Amino acid sequence: MTTDHTKNLYQDDLENQKNTLNDENSNIVNVGHLELLEERPVINKERLDVGKVTVTKHARTKTIDVPIELVEEYITIRTEYHDAESQDLLSGHYDEKDILRHVEPSLDSKAVVTVNGKQIEIGNDPIEIVLSRQVATITKDTYAVQEIEVNKSTHIHTDSISVELKHEELDVTEEGYLAHETNTTQSK
Repeated sequence: MTTDHTKNLYQDDLENQKNTLNDENSNIVNVGHLELLEERPVINKERLDVGKVTVTKHARTKTIDVPIELVEEYITIRTEYHDAESQDLLSGHYDEKDILRHVEPSLDSKAVVTVNGKQIEIGNDPIEIVLSRQVATITKDTYAVQEIEVNKSTHIHTDSISVELKHEELDVTEEGYLAHETNTTQSK
């Protein structure tokens, strides 16, 4: 087993030597590696509500005058007198003897009134004559007089943000007398 163990050690040593020979300078032996770090910015976006717009509609009231013609009925009573004595008697200008002379017990004639084209006989019963007039009734119609479109738009702009980043550098301090050649970092 010792020969196998010796053989394995020998092979390991040969591999190390081959690795060493692969380098440009065969006297450099790789003893490990060191990472140098740097910070890089990671930018995240966050949505913030910065304001709001409230849209409401309200009604304003105005008063306007709309001209309208309305018809109203009136009654006019006109009396025709056949003689001056009858006119004085019916209008209230009379004396006692005129009353006695005009009142006769055998008065058979009846008065006739024309209302809306119809003749109505006036007796002891009252006559009703209906008078009418027009009144205005108001209804309102609603019309669309303006259309408003509400849009929300997005604008993209570029800002510049200052970020302080760190990175690592290698500082080498030598103490004592070390015989070596200055070697720059080799790229593989």
